[in-house]
Amino acid sequence: MEIVGIGIDLVEVPRIKRAVIKRKSFLKKIYNEKEIKLSDRGAFRYEELAGRFAAKEAILKVLKTGWRKGVTFNEVIILNHPTGAPYVELAGRAKQVAESLGIKEIHVSISHSKELAIGMAIATK
Repeated sequence: MEIVGIGIDLVEVPRIKRAVIKRKSFLKKIYNEKEIKLSDRGAFRYEELAGRFAAKEAILKVLKTGWRKGVTFNEVIILNHPTGAPYVELAGRAKQVAESLGIKEIHVSISHSKELAIGMAIATK
């Protein structure tokens, strides 16, 4: 297993919360509909959204594109196994870039508190 890239990103949870509240288009621009979960009370889980945002940023670093080369945030999809562990699905241009780099798998880890969320990604051949 050869490492192709490593990425990490840190996000302030209140920043994501403000973006969701102030800009209606933010959720659709950043997240796939499968990623947006509500709590039992019907409220957004801002810590989880921030963690996914940080993981997406980390993955864009792994792909060596940032927001360039036609890759968009909602093409990087962070879901959870039944155990709760996060995993990555790529679509569109993000998937094409990963394939061109020979990436076979992207390992991702997310952690958060009430104020901060961190995402880390490691891509392997």
